[in-house]
Amino acid sequence: MTDRPEKLYMIIPREYNLDTNTLKMIERVRKKLIRFRPDDMNFANPANSSEYFRRIGKKMIEEDARSHNIALAPADVNSYSELLAKYTTGLGILEDILSDTRVTDVYINAPADKNPVHVLIDGDECITNIFLSQDDLDSMVSRFRAISGRPFGEATPILEMELKEFGVRVSVIGDPLSANGLAYAFRKHSRRPWTLPKLIATGSISPLTAGLLSFLMDGETSILVAGEVRAGKTSLLSAMIMEIPQKYRILTIEDTREIPIEDLQELGWKMQGMSSRSSILNTNLEIRPEVALRATLRLGNSSLVIGEVRGEEVKVLYEAMQVGAAGNSELGTIHGASASAVYERIVHTLGVPPASFKATDAVVVCTNTRVGGSMSKKRRVTQICEVVSGWDETADANDIFADIMEYNAATDSLVPTDILDRGQSELVGKIAHKWGISIDTASLNIRIRGKIKEKMAIAGQTNPDLIEAEAVSKANNMFWLYMDREKNGSEGPDYENVYQKWSDWFDKFSSTYI
Repeated sequence: MTDRPEKLYMIIPREYNLDTNTLKMIERVRKKLIRFRPDDMNFANPANSSEYFRRIGKKMIEEDARSHNIALAPADVNSYSELLAKYTTGLGILEDILSDTRVTDVYINAPADKNPVHVLIDGDECITNIFLSQDDLDSMVSRFRAISGRPFGEATPILEMELKEFGVRVSVIGDPLSANGLAYAFRKHSRRPWTLPKLIATGSISPLTAGLLSFLMDGETSILVAGEVRAGKTSLLSAMIMEIPQKYRILTIEDTREIPIEDLQELGWKMQGMSSRSSILNTNLEIRPEVALRATLRLGNSSLVIGEVRGEEVKVLYEAMQVGAAGNSELGTIHGASASAVYERIVHTLGVPPASFKATDAVVVCTNTRVGGSMSKKRRVTQICEVVSGWDETADANDIFADIMEYNAATDSLVPTDILDRGQSELVGKIAHKWGISIDTASLNIRIRGKIKEKMAIAGQTNPDLIEAEAVSKANNMFWLYMDREKNGSEGPDYENVYQKWSDWFDKFSSTYI
């Protein structure tokens, strides 16, 4: 826009270009269509209801066209039936916005008829040319309530749910929280799981950061991924999960599903997802997070992933971590702008004893950064720190954490600190001791992993599919395979030889990968 530092997102749906007679016909059919509701149809299932309205709408359009002597081509009938489904059981014009792969978030502020829809594209908040009516919003929340099975009204003025069909997480607030009417937020999930090479390609992490994270995940550590809203916590978490060898089972707990469990299962990971009660709604219709966590601890040795650490389940988690009952590794996301903020929240707000917090191995911080002071925000990992030993409950953050990597704003990159460069990291040393290798060998392991991720990211510039989950899962499996084949005495594999063999394999793989 020319009069303020905000961009305008323009959209003109195809129905806006239809002639008046066609629009009248579609509206006549729509009014008839909304009165049809078969008793055996499950309208809480969006896929079922959409298909039903397409099929019945097509018949009604043909009947209306005949009765009004309107000539329609078969392609027109199909197109108009899609529009009917879109404006009856779908999201209306919001479907056009959500179908744009560049859009990550959609916001509707109350009152809707006076506030345009806002979207977020690549870190830029944009105003749109779209206004919705209160009737539109009322109709949507009625459908969302039916689909989710969750209550919504004055007693419970908040609704959170997932719309799997559109790949979005929806949050709705109403009266009395929003006195001017309903307000919505739609947060899109990535259509494909995030990977470390893809995060390198977007500038979120460096190759060495990817190598370190891969090493920590393989080393069965306990990591909290912290950050503000929309900082990329779950995206990074999903990418880190892919660095867990596929031979290990993974259990997840989420109140609203965001981790791409089905995609990872199809790629070979042994994952079991569990749903827990929403932290906001707190109804008796769903399982409390701490109960879900205790259930996972009885399911055997597994890596444990908690979608968001924020309530009573935290105490249960740390109890399990202290006695080693949680499994191979523990991961979770938490709101916090720094490692010290995470400590303050877990210990002083959520009531976990300081001694229990020592079960945390590392904290990774994600940030929405305005690179160079620009108006656009970019997702960056800005801190990776380890929890050191030898402190008590009187210690401050400087005594509890040691930065392994820190963000350099001048170069817009995460750089290693002296403790990583000089081999002084306690956490890397702990993994090295567990694996029976030297700290120098562990450092080489990290850098070899970084070289592998970097090579994939570079290849992705030519063929973007090479940094997607399917290709990355195959590349990771080959790395682990060569690591096993190249074992060389007590110091483990010859890492340079592992990299060379993997590199030769990847060159052949990438040249034919479609």
